[in-house]
Amino acid sequence: MLTIQKPTDQKDFGKPNPPDKQAWIEKLLNNRITIADLDALKGKINAEDLSNIIQRIYDLNEKYILKLSTIEGAIRKFDDIKNAKRNKHFTGKIMSGFRDASKKERKIILAEGDSWFNYPVILTDIIDWVSMEKNFAVYSLASGGDWLLNMLTARHYVEELSLLHPDVFLISGGGNDLVGSSRLAAIVEPGGKSNEYDFSPWAKKLIDRANTDFVEQDKDKLMSGLSFLSRDFFALLMFFRLQYYYLINGILNAGESKKFEGIKIITQGYDYPIPSYKKNFGLKPWRWYVPFVRMFLGHGRWLKTPLQMRGIRHPGIQENILYAMIYLFNEMMVETGEQFNAQEKKSVFHIDCRGTVGKKGWTDELHALPVHFKKIADVFNGCIREDLSPTYDHVFVVTPRKK
Repeated sequence: MLTIQKPTDQKDFGKPNPPDKQAWIEKLLNNRITIADLDALKGKINAEDLSNIIQRIYDLNEKYILKLSTIEGAIRKFDDIKNAKRNKHFTGKIMSGFRDASKKERKIILAEGDSWFNYPVILTDIIDWVSMEKNFAVYSLASGGDWLLNMLTARHYVEELSLLHPDVFLISGGGNDLVGSSRLAAIVEPGGKSNEYDFSPWAKKLIDRANTDFVEQDKDKLMSGLSFLSRDFFALLMFFRLQYYYLINGILNAGESKKFEGIKIITQGYDYPIPSYKKNFGLKPWRWYVPFVRMFLGHGRWLKTPLQMRGIRHPGIQENILYAMIYLFNEMMVETGEQFNAQEKKSVFHIDCRGTVGKKGWTDELHALPVHFKKIADVFNGCIREDLSPTYDHVFVVTPRKK
């Protein structure tokens, strides 16, 4: 882990920073940045800055960061096979005259993302379900295991946006950046005595701004989990905000003419995962693939093993840590969308999956059973068709919680 020195004078915490981008970045990495300066930084960030920030957070050089975030081997082959099948279907629709300006119900959709959009083996994922809609033509760039960092670095979506001019852009990213390659161990502090949350006015804002009419938070779980999150976690959370701002702003404000004006951008923020080693050999033959996936593709290595590496062994505490992370990640996504929607007509929508899967609805530690992916896809479909109203503002809550 990279050790970053604390500010020499704690009395300076909360005071305005000098108008210098590098100074703001240093404050971010130290989890000592003000809300105003974070807002200012997001408008000045570029791709080189993003690369430098993630290197500092993970204490890795750029070459190794990109290697970690690159999809290789068998997973890449399975990804490519699935996308080739999807995109052949897309091309067939286009060649048959699908794109017709007089038929507003028909939508061209570009999907970029991770394994929630492309689970390369066995599972029917979100994009599989969305692609089944007859009035949707979906072109997929999604790759299981992909990092948001890699999506922004490779920029494949930029070329396809220009070629396809889609009506809708779907994005799912950040999960692998958070937990891939045992990185979860690097952003927690054992002992439950971390007070880094106290130094993050922006993270506090995410808790305070939650619309509790629809998002019921378990404050005990949340506060317990927060006490295990390190300084680097909050730096990473703010880094995600910068990445998503960079991505969305680049699409909505592409050139003076706003090249993709009218496009709808839809994000999602995962559900609360359950760290586990259970293989789930049970009496449900129709779910034969669950023990297969867990045994051969990995189970426990993303969440449980990294937490145990840091001495965090209690299952309840492990769940609380992931609860706090996913809660804040979703609230970050909601706030990012709100900022864009406040500036112009509503173009950014968030699918809030929290509470959708539950404790027994997982194929492995990170991926829902197909039935739950379908529930989420149905909400994506309703948002795309505009025949489903947001639960609040621009947010579609998949499984409404009680007040």
